[in-house]
Amino acid sequence: MAQKGGTLKKIIMTIILLVLLGIVFVLMGGGNLLRSAGKKLEGAGKQADTIKQTVEEKAATLEKKVEKGIESVKQGEKK
Repeated sequence: MAQKGGTLKKIIMTIILLVLLGIVFVLMGGGNLLRSAGKKLEGAGKQADTIKQTVEEKAATLEKKVEKGIESVKQGEKK
């Protein structure tokens, strides 16, 4: 019969290993690494916002041009 305590022991040892790896990461300067990664992501987010604004502005102008084109076609059909 298989031992049931073996799987529990493996799970506990894995949790302990992950905790130790986390502690080593923090002690080795992982906080600075995470901080710099956060700043890079923040910069990418700001860049995405500016791109979104320009796309929205271009879409609005394109929509106005399309509406004018549709109106001119409709007026041409009436005549």
